Amino acid sequence: MEIESNNNIPFFIVGVQRSGTTLLRLLLNAHSEIAIPEEASFLKPILKRSWVNRKIRGKKKEKLVSYLRENEQFQLWNFDKKDILNAISEKKSITVKELMEIIYSSYAQHEQKKKWGDKSLFFGSMELLYDLFPKAKFIHIVRDGRDVFYSWRKMDPSKSHPAVMALDWKIKHGLVERSLRKIPKDKIYLIRYEDLVQKPEFHLKEISDFLKIDFEQSMIDFHLSSNKYIGKHHSELIFKAIDNKNTDKWKRNLTKKEQLIYQAMAGHSLIDYNYDLIKNDRKLLTFIWTGIDLAIGLPKRLIELIKVRIAFWRALRKGEATKTIKVGDMPEHNN
Repeated sequence: MEIESNNNIPFFIVGVQRSGTTLLRLLLNAHSEIAIPEEASFLKPILKRSWVNRKIRGKKKEKLVSYLRENEQFQLWNFDKKDILNAISEKKSITVKELMEIIYSSYAQHEQKKKWGDKSLFFGSMELLYDLFPKAKFIHIVRDGRDVFYSWRKMDPSKSHPAVMALDWKIKHGLVERSLRKIPKDKIYLIRYEDLVQKPEFHLKEISDFLKIDFEQSMIDFHLSSNKYIGKHHSELIFKAIDNKNTDKWKRNLTKKEQLIYQAMAGHSLIDYNYDLIKNDRKLLTFIWTGIDLAIGLPKRLIELIKVRIAFWRALRKGEATKTIKVGDMPEHNN
């Protein structure tokens, strides 16, 4: 099988988990020209300077192919990868850019579409992607961190510490912002989740202009084809029309104490994205609450993150499969 490279300009959706990246992926994927596969978390271990700036050959290439063949996240792309993996195996060497072009273009061809995009958790790797694809565009979607925290807690009780999850949200946005600063502003589109769900057609037309494609009504009707591109493990909201009331859940579902703790850790970042803060008339008590919450929850969170890094490193080093790990560095749901 001869693999053709898609010469259309790619784009990358970036955002913290549970910020609406899946929703945006499905909205754009409903376009007749755009193909965006499931997350490419399996690429995270090789999106580093040490891999990007050299050709991969020999045993490292063999391990890479074995790693891709067995990786559960790659399996979710839901198309026959045998031919492209054989094509990669037959090459004497391959670069990270060539690898990405092959797998994403092959997915687009399978979907009979012209343009490929990506929705993955490459928080601090935007500048590397820009180096690889200098014409690429980036869509940064942001959601109120307090709603992100509430959504996480519903799905995973271990993420019930507001100070820890606020710190997590703040750090990840910091990584995105620092990475995007190295990319020309005309290649970046910033959208808040709340604005998208309030005026989906308006913002999708703007995004279409940004990507140089024609707006299509099928994008608004994304939920009619969601089941083709997403698993049932995601929120049921993904299979319904956009609900413009799916915002500000934190006001109804977080206690005043939780709101103040979250705000104490991430208040400046919330303000940066034009989110309102609540009045704090218990500053000393909030300081004590926040310290206690960090002391209890932060060690657990650090252990989770270390486990993920070790799992990916071992899998790539040995060419083995990686299991989907529910630690906040894997696929999110939109609820």
